[in-house]
Amino acid sequence: MATIVKTPSGSWKALIRKQGWPTVAKTFRTKRDAEDWSRRTEDSMVRGVYIERAPSERLTVSASLDRYLAEVTPIKKPTTQRAEQVRAETLRSHFGKYSLAAITAEMVATFRDTRLAKGKSNSTVRLDLALLGHLFTTVNLLPANGRQEGRF
Repeated sequence: MATIVKTPSGSWKALIRKQGWPTVAKTFRTKRDAEDWSRRTEDSMVRGVYIERAPSERLTVSASLDRYLAEVTPIKKPTTQRAEQVRAETLRSHFGKYSLAAITAEMVATFRDTRLAKGKSNSTVRLDLALLGHLFTTVNLLPANGRQEGRF
């Protein structure tokens, strides 16, 4: 069962502590919203399909590209490093302001179609999308302290 409390600022905070799952908390404007969210979240935990979205909701594509370029790209060949810098700027101009959780398949398809309409080759667009995909794959595997641990 979730704990729902009123904060000093007048908002409502829902806190879920469930054995086997990380503690999850979220703040809402109304008590009803907090209750609804906590009910849905607990239900997904019981069914085993809960995915914590908070980190990906806070992290923008631009910030994750910066981190990717600082931590993953340096271990690649110099030619690949230069190419990824250019590809990252292309991705940043299209997706940079969005959070990772906000990126949808429709947005990626629009990006692909726009790049192809501008006359970019299929291979160029494929490599742009490969960088975006690898960004999503590795961003959650990178440690928050900035040190590389294990394999990407």
